[in-house]
Amino acid sequence: MIQLANNDAERQEVLDFFLKIFDDIDSNAVPMTAHDDLYRPLVVQYRDNASGRLVGAALSCRAQVAAGSALMIKRGAQLPPANDYSAVLDRHSELDLMGVAPEARNQGIGTQMLSYLEKRLRSQGVRVWFGNVTSDLEVDRLRKFYASHGFTVLDTGQPLPPFLGRTWISPSAIPPAYYFYKKL
Repeated sequence: MIQLANNDAERQEVLDFFLKIFDDIDSNAVPMTAHDDLYRPLVVQYRDNASGRLVGAALSCRAQVAAGSALMIKRGAQLPPANDYSAVLDRHSELDLMGVAPEARNQGIGTQMLSYLEKRLRSQGVRVWFGNVTSDLEVDRLRKFYASHGFTVLDTGQPLPPFLGRTWISPSAIPPAYYFYKKL
């Protein structure tokens, strides 16, 4: 069963789930509701129908550079045009995290979460959806997975294109194994 995590208790459970299945994520990787105005997150939970146990989760939200821009503007800053993301804040989303419990993999849970997110993002007016895969993950398997779901998967080392007239990755970001994107 797929549903959104709309309160802090559910989001904490999603964060705890991610902390169990990923080796290197921050303890604040899933935004709590107090930060919804900056990140506009969609936090998806996939629960086993029989037990109700969380077996999959995904987070898609504004890119970090866009959230930073939103925070600066909220605080009254005047940003140069290249750093002002206000016109495109809600026209993009970054698939930041997605995972399925090892014992629940290969059952279509990831596919269902992607489909759910894509439908929600389209209805919210998002026009470009992107993410990346880091080298510590199952790089080859995930490359095939994202490509099979309509994403353009870039070659290793290839930068993410400047969608909507903006650069979406901070220059100080550690390069991933590859980026992927889809125009909605």
